[in-house]
Amino acid sequence: MSRLAIRDPSRRLPAEAGGILADARGGTLSVPDRGVPIHPESLARLVEAMSSGRPLCFAPEVPVASALGLPEWPPLLYWQPATRWSWLRPTSDLDPGDPSFYRLTETTPRERVHYFARHYPRLAPLPKQVSVVVANVCNLSCVMCPYHSPEIKGTHKTGYFTDRQFMPWAMMERIAKECGAGSIPVKMGNIEEPLLHPRLVEFVRRCREAGVPSVHLTTNGTPLNERRIRALLDAGVTSIYVSLDASRRDTYERVRGGDLDRVESRLRAILRLREERRASCSVYVSLVRNDGVSSEEVEEFRDRWLAEADGVILYNLVRYRDGASQLAEIHTQVEDRVREAKGRWACLNPFQEMYILPDGRTYYCCETIGKLAFEELASMGQFPEQSIKGIWAGGGFESLRTDLLTNELTDRSACRTCGIWMAHVSVTEETPRWKTTRNMITEIVEGKRQRTV
Repeated sequence: MSRLAIRDPSRRLPAEAGGILADARGGTLSVPDRGVPIHPESLARLVEAMSSGRPLCFAPEVPVASALGLPEWPPLLYWQPATRWSWLRPTSDLDPGDPSFYRLTETTPRERVHYFARHYPRLAPLPKQVSVVVANVCNLSCVMCPYHSPEIKGTHKTGYFTDRQFMPWAMMERIAKECGAGSIPVKMGNIEEPLLHPRLVEFVRRCREAGVPSVHLTTNGTPLNERRIRALLDAGVTSIYVSLDASRRDTYERVRGGDLDRVESRLRAILRLREERRASCSVYVSLVRNDGVSSEEVEEFRDRWLAEADGVILYNLVRYRDGASQLAEIHTQVEDRVREAKGRWACLNPFQEMYILPDGRTYYCCETIGKLAFEELASMGQFPEQSIKGIWAGGGFESLRTDLLTNELTDRSACRTCGIWMAHVSVTEETPRWKTTRNMITEIVEGKRQRTV
């Protein structure tokens, strides 16, 4: 048997490599420096697969979660059988997408924790999005809102939504600076009406000046007037979702307690001023399928706003029990994925996004924010004492990712009873009139019309 040549200039192979490779086939084993040590079980699997005689590479995956959007590692190991041209493929020239290498992706739970928890910051050093909770207040009390509905608020067990909080400007400036430096998109309008913050427009402008690639705003639209709309567009907001929840006056008054005609006029002002200013800002309109909202009204809403806005978002009604979201229906596609995963898969949120509260505490999804009304949850870190990058790579997130990957959620109350992990499964359908993307929570409908910017 020919001798195995090893190219590992950064010494990423494990200490046990000598024993694992003792009986390996000849050829060339290459270890590109991805900044992560190789787990012994990964190397052993590659050695076992050498018996096939075909070129191999190892790129770890997590069942289902990787298919649904978990960031992908490029190959961490390559093996080429002994041939006269092997020397032409140095480690630095190996192509991560080269189809001539058979891709090994299977991993054990220990490997998943190694690559996607302990060393995850090497793969994804920053979140894909930062949700900035600029306040904990809203000027409406919508019936379905887990934060501000009078009925649900009466069951809260903490005072989180009783004491008004607004994020300090110094913290907002720091977020803009760090997200700009890292090209991280910013989103606002999670548990609050963000336009109630007195420096919201200034924050949008500061983010864009700092290099933030996109700034999103979800609003109920009531605090807007033409002056503020112009200011937002000029500041560089890139997307606005307006929550209406009705196409009929009596429904809007019952659900949101306001004047539908007034808020619709403000929405149309956004659309008009956007065109006048030729602003690159997408505008979507949303409706929650609340109790008492008929399918006819939903269709009216969809057809009305697809003719004017860039899209319509229809939310399935979510029930809440002690802050935990309860989904009424499980889609067939989700059931298929559950069977494939043999149970629950790792929720993607803590691998993709971070939430920063007005007091600097950090969390990982909207479910945790709702839970704050019922219990004190451990924060992932404290901003700005810690940087976004530091919190993302810190022990709080690493421990959480480990628990999700191993499905050890006994001590994770926000995750244990949550159903939002299933919402990453989506299906897209197209008709001559529109494209619809559905998951467990939303149905996003986009009309096929062209808009000139």
